[in-house]
Amino acid sequence: MSELGTSRVKSQEGGDVAFSVVIPAYRSAEILPELISRLEAVMTRLGEPFEIVIVHDCSPDNETWPTIVSLARTRPHLRGINLLYNVGQFRALLCGFEHARGRYIITMDDDLQHPPEEVPKLVAAIRAHPGLDCVMGRYAEKKHSLFRRLGSGLFGLIERVVYNRPAGLKSTSFRIMTRSLIETLLNYRTQIPQISPMVLSSTQRIINVTVEHQERYQGASGYSLWSLMYHTVYSVINASTIPLRFFSALGFIISFFSFLFSVFYFFRWLFGRVVPGFTSLVLLNFFFGGMVLLGIGIIGEYIARVIRELTGPPKYVVSETTEMGQLPSVASDNHV
Repeated sequence: MSELGTSRVKSQEGGDVAFSVVIPAYRSAEILPELISRLEAVMTRLGEPFEIVIVHDCSPDNETWPTIVSLARTRPHLRGINLLYNVGQFRALLCGFEHARGRYIITMDDDLQHPPEEVPKLVAAIRAHPGLDCVMGRYAEKKHSLFRRLGSGLFGLIERVVYNRPAGLKSTSFRIMTRSLIETLLNYRTQIPQISPMVLSSTQRIINVTVEHQERYQGASGYSLWSLMYHTVYSVINASTIPLRFFSALGFIISFFSFLFSVFYFFRWLFGRVVPGFTSLVLLNFFFGGMVLLGIGIIGEYIARVIRELTGPPKYVVSETTEMGQLPSVASDNHV
């Protein structure tokens, strides 16, 4: 059987669990044993009940899920969730949130660039400030490639403008959140979720704590330049109508100056002045034609978004889990 979404009741069970660590996994069979070993050592030292939820995002390597199953056999605090098809990191995280039972939820990547030994810093920060909803790790020095850093910088600018991100706050995927914030994120019904923008839209009670950022353990990032550009552009379209307003304002400005130019050239004609300008006419046609096509393309993206939201498939489908004696079943509350 497959599980479409999951029941919200499941995320509220196990209230005695203090921390849930949610990790989306993709092509990480070689990394997971060390990651889990180091993470469980750190969580054990915290002295409170914890769980580790690994969401396998349908890797094509046929090795990651068997590795998760093998690790879960000897670790009662580890739960693996196998998705039926690849849905991307953000949807996989939402799946983990739905299954997490902790009072606090920690998110981290599966590539060891987020050192497990830095988790206590997040825990200490959110415990020291009871009014906070989220603490995000701020990297002392990023170990990303140049184009990845440029993409992150552009995305950060968009977050400040579109999502009103507090000045000086850095958004990262290494964070700890309260149960109430997680429940708020689960109420979003968008087909293409983006966790950091959703967090910024839900609360301003967020701070940073400085953490280390290490080199990738092995392999390369699953994000290509194209995918980073796509997520950056869609983050604007997904949350605001700024592009449409921009073209509305641009159209008004162009219309105003076009009227002034028309008056100017009319008087030149009226007084017998020859009005050359074939080259100018061609360039203007190219410019305005390109702007019209770009505007139509942006409107098309909004229309496509509406179609995806109305007719899109489930955000994820759970194929199987590692919990012994528990078979997946179709949930009564699907978040699609």
